[in-house]
Amino acid sequence: MSFSVAKPTPAAERLIESASLGRVLMGGTKAMRQAEQAYLPRFPAESNEAYQARLNSSFLFNGFKKTVKDMTGRVFTKSVEIEGEALKEEHRNIDMQGRDLSAFARDVFEAGLSGCGLSFIMVDAPPRDGSETRAEDLAGNLRPYLVHVTVEEVLGWKSTTVGSRTVLEQFRIMETVELQDAKDEFKTVSVEQVRVLTLVEGRVNVRLYRRVAETEEWSIFDEFGTEATEITVVPFYANRTGFLTAEPPLEDLADKNVEHWQSASDQRNILHAARVPILHATGRDPDDGALVVSAGTATTSRNPNAKLEWVEHTGAAIEAGRNDLKDIEFQMQVLGLQLLVAGTETATGASLDAAKETAPLAMIADNLKDALEQALRWFTMYQGNEQDVAVKVNKDFGVTMLTPQELTVMLTAVNTGNMPRRVFVEEMKRRGFIAEDTDTSAYLDGIEDEAPNLQGDKLSLADGA
Repeated sequence: MSFSVAKPTPAAERLIESASLGRVLMGGTKAMRQAEQAYLPRFPAESNEAYQARLNSSFLFNGFKKTVKDMTGRVFTKSVEIEGEALKEEHRNIDMQGRDLSAFARDVFEAGLSGCGLSFIMVDAPPRDGSETRAEDLAGNLRPYLVHVTVEEVLGWKSTTVGSRTVLEQFRIMETVELQDAKDEFKTVSVEQVRVLTLVEGRVNVRLYRRVAETEEWSIFDEFGTEATEITVVPFYANRTGFLTAEPPLEDLADKNVEHWQSASDQRNILHAARVPILHATGRDPDDGALVVSAGTATTSRNPNAKLEWVEHTGAAIEAGRNDLKDIEFQMQVLGLQLLVAGTETATGASLDAAKETAPLAMIADNLKDALEQALRWFTMYQGNEQDVAVKVNKDFGVTMLTPQELTVMLTAVNTGNMPRRVFVEEMKRRGFIAEDTDTSAYLDGIEDEAPNLQGDKLSLADGA
């Protein structure tokens, strides 16, 4: 038995801590309110009742979540595809939960981008004796599958150096499994278990620990060996700083979004104060009784100097608060948002800005490609036929439609023999002029067979290209 198998290591705790702000922001206004004073401090001498009223009247302008969704959407404008014939059936349900490879990869990408800059893909397979064929694996749901492991589920790891490579020697994960309630057929219970993957004499051993209710200790529930020679967990880095370490790629934007949350709360609070004027009574004796203000009542006083007047806010602080919010929104736009501040710029300037913004995103997409290819190689290893699997991840999110001038230059290059027709058609597909799934050979054959040849062997806009 063990008390420490479920305890996170300091390194794992640091990852969870650095991911916490992004996770809360992704949860929106509700999550920010639940965080209370972590991101919206209580003022000195402010009562709890007043603080709760201020908290519940605050709303998050969620620029962080919008940026994460926009960046993720750019990468996944085109589906992740496996090149070649490998895993053509398996990729449609890659995690045995109904998600195809592209939907699974999207979740991995978003978790890394919005969190601490790190997420994990684990390749797993049910225990078997090794005699099953691939068809039997598919029929009996015994085939390998991918599991997305978030940093919040990672308890710790150990690494070692093999030659020039740093590899995992042990990896611990906290899992939650749903079990049938023994007392009620219509009820399930959630049970925590710790999965420990350990490399022992060149093979991966798996131990599953569950808590013993009477003692609060963790004991081994199941244990089995595998044929894997590596711990099949691969990290996806959105902002790598070292082996299994990373930094939040959008940390500055997240901090700025918290600043906006706090400023917006102040603005909402002062607007409430400004919109509710205060009735001030001068020369009135408190013994005169309760003061009732209504359209159907009159207020009198025996004091000839008594008077009633409404005291209102001048509004100067409201304008200052509004300007502060606008300044923060602009800073957020600089840090990652493109659509908050509208502006006019030249096409050249827009292209240069897009290139600067998408270059880091392209590198993150490359990291996802590497992680998926490693995971799918292990996938085929579990099938008994280990091979490299090439994956295509979209990086053309910075590509814009061709201008008429650019299109004319390309047509001239084709007509003068400086660009093959096939290259031209592929570029048209990449730019969105032609449907992405168009068969290039069939398309070119159609041009030759059906289009009127107005310029001899030359390709023109009249050819349907």
